[in-house]
Amino acid sequence: MTDIELDEPLQEKTRKLRWNWVFPLFFKPRRTLEEIGKEEKGVWLTPLLILSVLAILVVLVAGPIRTQAALGGGELPADFEYWMPEQQEQYLNSQASMNGPLFVYVFPAVGALAGIWVRWFLLGSILHLLLTLAGSRSGNTAALNLVAWASLPYALRSIVQIIGMLATRGLINKPGLSGFAAADASGLAAFLGALLVFIDIYLIWQVILLLIGVLPMSRLSRGKAWAFTLLAVIIVLALAALPGFISAQFSGGGGGSSPIFFF
Repeated sequence: MTDIELDEPLQEKTRKLRWNWVFPLFFKPRRTLEEIGKEEKGVWLTPLLILSVLAILVVLVAGPIRTQAALGGGELPADFEYWMPEQQEQYLNSQASMNGPLFVYVFPAVGALAGIWVRWFLLGSILHLLLTLAGSRSGNTAALNLVAWASLPYALRSIVQIIGMLATRGLINKPGLSGFAAADASGLAAFLGALLVFIDIYLIWQVILLLIGVLPMSRLSRGKAWAFTLLAVIIVLALAALPGFISAQFSGGGGGSSPIFFF
């Protein structure tokens, strides 16, 4: 009797890590998402752990490539040769400090992890709020579970990025559709450019999984559930694009800056 009582907390902990749903999500998404939607407790930890580990691996692979590119010599300002020697030294020292471990590994890793978890919480909470306003009685935990598991396609994107950087020994400078954005865009065009950073096939894949899973979870009509799900995604995309848009305005560049939220 004592052994059974001691084993119950361990079983409860292991239920939170549902590795048995990872591969079925890609091959049998409807059935898997229906099972996820039936869970009353949080089962979102497994996909977030996978995304977090892969995000750190992306940073570790990109670090040496970024450092090597900096050592190879970057572009200097156009009038650099006319600067005072003290100004030139100060500029070169600042560039060297930007290539230290703190900026090459720590800050990118923290930013990537924060992006994964913040975006998951925002999208899940906004989705729950909109579905509740539409008449759904599903809980916030169910929405967070759905968003976490629907985000697993981004794990494949991280793997593709790692393979691409190892094969080409180069960084991915234009994520998503940002390559189509004008470099000197301003105003609304600059915001759209920042938005294109997050739009790729993996976003479309995530949205499809959300649309599949939201129906059994919310028990709303298809039109209403899908409309509010798409609205939640658009809101989060707009929020994610804001930092890049603001950065572009201060730097005078376009909307092709790197994303702050790992999307």
